[in-house]
Amino acid sequence: HLSIGLFVIIGMACTAYLAMTLANTTFFSGNSYEITAKFTAVNGLRAGSNVEISGVAVGKVASISLDQALYQAVITMHIEKSVGIPVDSTAAIKTSGLIGDKYVSIIPGADDVLLKDKEVLMDTQAALDIEEMISKYVFGSVDK
Repeated sequence: HLSIGLFVIIGMACTAYLAMTLANTTFFSGNSYEITAKFTAVNGLRAGSNVEISGVAVGKVASISLDQALYQAVITMHIEKSVGIPVDSTAAIKTSGLIGDKYVSIIPGADDVLLKDKEVLMDTQAALDIEEMISKYVFGSVDK
């Protein structure tokens, strides 16, 4: 009976680990640091989306909130501690494929000074709104 109980406990631990992995959460977040960035538009981006540098995932979007004074979206990102991001880097919201998920792409700058925990990435590019571009083209408000 001891082996059955042990088997059940191991099964429950594996299930909990899998659930946390699929939900993009962890209890052990000590191996990352937090940075924020403000965007004018974050259409389609969500918490849990990847943060990438040169196509390599280096972190996750932790949360998205609204700066009510500036009416801008504030993105909080958790970045792996082993990855340094220069202070003059640019964050852009990109789409994987034509209709794929949105993610944050960081284009590293050339500065030797790196962002620290809780600092702000200043240079950002908003998400490209394909629907708005198509509607402008269809309804003729795009300059020809």
